[in-house]
Amino acid sequence: EYLARKAQGDAKQFLTQMVRYNAVSHYLSSFIKGIKENVGGNGVLHTQFMQCVTATGRLSSRSPNFHNQPRGGTFPIRRVVISRWGGGNIVEADYAQLEFRVAADLAKDDVAKQDIIDGVDVHQFTAAILTSAGQPTSRQDAKTHTFKPLYGGFLGTPKQMQYYRAFKQKYKQIAEWHETLQNDAISFNRIVLPSGRYYNFKNVFRMRYGGVSNATAIKNYPVQGFATADLLPIALIKLKKLLTDRRMQSIICNTVHDSIVIDVHPDEQDLAVETMKEAMFSLPEECKKRYNVDYDMPIGIEIKIGNNWLDMKEIYKS
Repeated sequence: EYLARKAQGDAKQFLTQMVRYNAVSHYLSSFIKGIKENVGGNGVLHTQFMQCVTATGRLSSRSPNFHNQPRGGTFPIRRVVISRWGGGNIVEADYAQLEFRVAADLAKDDVAKQDIIDGVDVHQFTAAILTSAGQPTSRQDAKTHTFKPLYGGFLGTPKQMQYYRAFKQKYKQIAEWHETLQNDAISFNRIVLPSGRYYNFKNVFRMRYGGVSNATAIKNYPVQGFATADLLPIALIKLKKLLTDRRMQSIICNTVHDSIVIDVHPDEQDLAVETMKEAMFSLPEECKKRYNVDYDMPIGIEIKIGNNWLDMKEIYKS
């Protein structure tokens, strides 16, 4: 990809097509072949979930990999995921900007929390800064830049670096928290989360120009870990308990990072959506009960429904 951006003429055409070829090959081998080889005789696919593989602690899956997928409409193979019941639907619920909210909570950043309360679109803020700096950027394209400084990134084009500096100036307590994380990693060779989860960072050192080795992981793991390895699983457990207590037939069938996917029985659509809301909004009480942690960050969720996992419409947003 780097060479394709720099090349000219025939070399650019060849390299661009090579990038596309690699992407299609990965799509076919990892997902198309993976699904064909792992669907059971009854047409049901049971991916294998793993709890102890990712560095951050969140779930991953294999046979096939149903986690590291492109989002929504860019991933057409999702259309083959349908309900096991005639007339049933697939419902997917996402936590809105969960990692940004978690970072604001862990850093106790008052400006970030107020932005969340006020409904400020952090991705739109990113796009506006980049566009005003002379690099026209859509909200969708801005997402990768939004989270780069959240994880300590600071390199890019001059316009992008201008945004990264603006992020640190606006959310000063997140920037200060990053320094605390680095100091803890140097002093204690580990970082401990409020949940009790910890990450070992051996042989971390401060470099001559002031940076810290392994800085990206030091800043990334706590946010990703608390969001998707500590918070999302307790929402899943709560959802499973509610489905069981209410004797529902709808089934949790997947979770991808900050989202939950359920196969909804045709007689339970409204109840399933309400049950999903109840479970996902339970984070504060479940967090207090399980970790003795006060998580008071506003919670936003988006719920979509469809007769397959691709063609979905939004039915709820908070």
